Amino acid sequence: MQSPILLVGLPRSGSTLVSRILNESLNCFIINDFYYLQYVESIGGYAQSNAQTKALLADFIVTQIRNRTRPADLEDDIIFGLPFSESQLNEIKAFVDTYKEDGEVKNWAQVLQDIMQFAAELSGKPIWGYNTPQDYLNTGRIHEHFPEAKFIFLLRSPSATLLSYKYYWTTLPKFKRDRGRYHPVIQSLAWKTCVKTYFDVREDYGQEHCMLIKFEEVLHNTDNVLDEIHQFSGMEFPKIDLESCSNNSSLTQKSGERQPKELTGLEIKICNRLTQEEQQRLNYEQTSDKGIAIADFAKLLTTTARNSVYYSSQIVFSRNVRKRVLKFVNQVTLQAGK
Repeated sequence: MQSPILLVGLPRSGSTLVSRILNESLNCFIINDFYYLQYVESIGGYAQSNAQTKALLADFIVTQIRNRTRPADLEDDIIFGLPFSESQLNEIKAFVDTYKEDGEVKNWAQVLQDIMQFAAELSGKPIWGYNTPQDYLNTGRIHEHFPEAKFIFLLRSPSATLLSYKYYWTTLPKFKRDRGRYHPVIQSLAWKTCVKTYFDVREDYGQEHCMLIKFEEVLHNTDNVLDEIHQFSGMEFPKIDLESCSNNSSLTQKSGERQPKELTGLEIKICNRLTQEEQQRLNYEQTSDKGIAIADFAKLLTTTARNSVYYSSQIVFSRNVRKRVLKFVNQVTLQAGK
């Protein structure tokens, strides 16, 4: 099988912008926010190799490719990075329609390989890959089926990640309900777990299969980071201008248009306490502590209540969310026992 290149890490760490940059490469085809394995799990596709499951997985991939292709009437947008014309999209669909009816039994990994390789070659790029941040929790399963896969872990400082999580719902009103996803303990533990997973993967599979890039370096030393990615993966890049990669909250300077963003003293203390060791391993400087006000505890209680309501409803009504939460808890538990 072709060895894919997978961008993993945490949400709110700049992965959309980085996947957009990677898709500018001359020889690699990258889908942003792919979430293929999450779909496989939601339909019980890991344990099934039959025509019905094959068709569902194939249709999901085609839908994601179409959803991530820039519409002809849109000048540019950060989430649309794929280069296909309407005729090429129709060609992919025709390939998949034939593929679903060919009578061959394929598992989830073979379906992924076959369709992504076809799409990559159609785009003129022999290497394929995707961005799904939470797939750092699926590295073992991916490595089992794609032993030569290359994982690019993308991380941002924990305080910046928390800050982005805390306020990302202010970007668009439709995200307001999702503000319940934020909690300083959960996001700090997720950051800690992701860092530990990176070191585990590097030890288990070797440095030739795992690299780390920091989002801050992407913004300030883009050429150096792209050279490191080239050395690691073989991806070749033209000269990249970040401004040409469209509007992105990480690049926006118009902070006056948004609610002022800050972490409370208590949130900073929680973040630093939970991630101290991992920040040191990655040479991040901790955000300086500031005074903890009485009001910080009231705000944390409000955040906790909102977060509890959000995830309680998600866990009750979404089997997929239940599995994702359980997988994260298992990862935290396993690492705590080491």
